[in-house]
Amino acid sequence: MTETKRTTVTLSKTYMDLIDELVGVFGRTQAAVITNIVQHFFNNSNNFPLLEELRSRKRKQPDITNIELKLQKLLKGTKTIKLSHFLEYLEIDRDFLFDQLEDWKKKFNLKLDYDKIIKSDEN
Repeated sequence: MTETKRTTVTLSKTYMDLIDELVGVFGRTQAAVITNIVQHFFNNSNNFPLLEELRSRKRKQPDITNIELKLQKLLKGTKTIKLSHFLEYLEIDRDFLFDQLEDWKKKFNLKLDYDKIIKSDEN
């Protein structure tokens, strides 16, 4: 069975009237119609560029001070970390990492080795 999560959606009367028109055609209930509309939107490849743009907006403005504090804490406890875990922990994307990488190499003695971040012992 697919894992699901519940939420409450509030729509204007105009949209609810449109939803009601689709009950029985696009789903058996209002909730089913709304679910099908949302799934259709996310599955439509024409919407992929918009979705990627929205995701990138969310990732674009990281707080560098907070990220560097998290990075200091992380490096106190490990010498190597998988790149995917590193990005996830710092809540950054690859583009941001590569923008910061030269500075971080000097500041934190880091090396990027394929899919790992390695804390270097050399100064």
